[in-house]
Amino acid sequence: MHALECLQSSTELPLLQSLRLQLAQALGAGVGVACTGVDGEPDLLWPAERAAILKAVPARQSEYAAGRQAARAAMQQIGCVPAAIPSAPDRSPIWPDGLTGSIAHGGRVCVAVVGRRHQVHAVGIDIEEDRAMASDLWPSLCTTEERALLDQLPPHERGRRVTRLFCAKEAFYKWQYPQTGRLLDFLDVQVTFSADATGFVVRAASSDTPVPRCTGQGTLLARDGLVLAWMLGPAGSGS
Repeated sequence: MHALECLQSSTELPLLQSLRLQLAQALGAGVGVACTGVDGEPDLLWPAERAAILKAVPARQSEYAAGRQAARAAMQQIGCVPAAIPSAPDRSPIWPDGLTGSIAHGGRVCVAVVGRRHQVHAVGIDIEEDRAMASDLWPSLCTTEERALLDQLPPHERGRRVTRLFCAKEAFYKWQYPQTGRLLDFLDVQVTFSADATGFVVRAASSDTPVPRCTGQGTLLARDGLVLAWMLGPAGSGS
C-alpha cells in the first residue's frame, strides 16, 4: 500500500486528501506522504526543533511546526518511529539516520515526503501558489535560454511559466543537496519542460556550474490554484 497521512480540519480536507492520494500514487509504495494546512502547533515541536524558530514571527512558527508534524506522520507511514527533525545552519532539515525527505509550504498547504535513503536515495518537493511571478524577478530566476523560450509564449502566460520554473528549480535544489552538498543559484541550472508541461529535466546551465554531470528528471502538477514539482531517486549523469 502507499504510505499516506492527511492531517487537517474539515475546511481543507477534500483538497488535502485528493492531493496526497495523487502524490502517493505518483511517488509509489515505500514513500511516506503527508499533506496538512500551514497552521501547525509550535507547542508540539520537539526541543531540538524549537531553536530554529525562536525569533520567527508567529506565522512562520506555525508553518514550521506544520512541516515537522507532517514529516513525522510521513515517517510513521513507512514504519519509522517519530523523531526530531532539527534544522541545519543552512535551514535544511536534518533527517534521522537512514531517512531522506523534503518539506514544502505553499499558500494554504504543507507537504512532507519521506523515504528510506537506501530505497529512494533523495527526494525534493516544492509547492507554490499558481500565480504569475513578478516580472522584476525573472532575470534572477531564468537563464538566458529560459528567457528566450518565455518570449515565445503569449505575454499573459509568461509570469505563470516563471512560477513553474521556480518551483521546478526549488524541487531540484532540495533533491540534489543531500547528494552533492552544493548550494546553487537559480541561474546555475536550466529547466526544460515536456510538451505537456507535466514533466521537466534539469541540467547544469553551463560547464562552470558547480554540479558537474548532475541532472534530474521531475514531475510537475498544477491543480486547485497550486503548482507542485518533485524529484525522486539518485542523480543521473549528463553533460
